[in-house]
Amino acid sequence: MIFNYEDYFINTKNLIRLSGLKKLNILDFGCGKGVWQEKNIEINKINKVILYDKEKKLISILKKKYRSKRIKINFSLKNILKTEHYNLVYFSSIIQYLKKNDFKSLVYKLSKNRKLVIIITDIPFLPRPFEFLALALINFKRFLFVLKIIFSKKYQNLNYYRYSKKDFDTFKKKFSVTFHKNLHDLKLLRYTVILKSN
Repeated sequence: MIFNYEDYFINTKNLIRLSGLKKLNILDFGCGKGVWQEKNIEINKINKVILYDKEKKLISILKKKYRSKRIKINFSLKNILKTEHYNLVYFSSIIQYLKKNDFKSLVYKLSKNRKLVIIITDIPFLPRPFEFLALALINFKRFLFVLKIIFSKKYQNLNYYRYSKKDFDTFKKKFSVTFHKNLHDLKLLRYTVILKSN
């Protein structure tokens, strides 16, 4: 498991192993409040982690949380595409909020003129109501967490998209595509895809 939901951190050793890269320059796309432990980033295989999210209000939270020179906060996608060097893009639990065409376009923008590994984790394949009910049986702690936010306007206004494995066929010309058990805690309800540049 790369991501430990209860403790809210990423297992960097598993991430390095799955990427197959010798040195990582990571773009965490949709970083939220930050799931990286500084002590685990200060290893030789990780050069830097670039944190990006659309929610600008997270910048101040991230600046307070991180002091490491290896963590860079950059919330300008335009700037990232022009100036940042990265060889691994990590999408954690955000694909369900992106339209399929928007996600496809984003992957091609991020990978233009560069060889990449892209790890997309926590991909839902069930309709939202079915997944919510199944949570009560599979992961009661996560069920209670979702129950707290499910009635909020912000949550209800989020667009939600499911992805089948066939949806990733579109990337096979440019990437090798492999499917894995979910790297988060919901192994029975979601899955992970790894794209590696050909």
